[in-house]
Amino acid sequence: MKIEFTPAQVSAMQTALDKWGLAAQAGQTVEECAELIVALQKQFNRTPTPETIENIVDEMADVEMMLAQMRLAFGVDDEAFHERIESKFNKLNKYLSKEISNEREAVL
Repeated sequence: MKIEFTPAQVSAMQTALDKWGLAAQAGQTVEECAELIVALQKQFNRTPTPETIENIVDEMADVEMMLAQMRLAFGVDDEAFHERIESKFNKLNKYLSKEISNEREAVL
């Protein structure tokens, strides 16, 4: 599930940052995250439809693009970012191991 952007796409993101500035693009990132939240809420709070799933995917794509812009704007290189992700997964795995262990103890 690796998302990679082409050089042309990275160039477009840099152009957007140069044209509209970091504050505007950060605001757009917040807006796209909010739109994803709304799309997810519609999926689980209403009767799901193919359109709600399609909307979720569209909003996920928007969020991915904006997060990539934020990484570009803040100079976060891929290696440093992947190290952070690895750290977060280590934390998640520890939490899951603890939760699974607690569930097993509760069953006994």
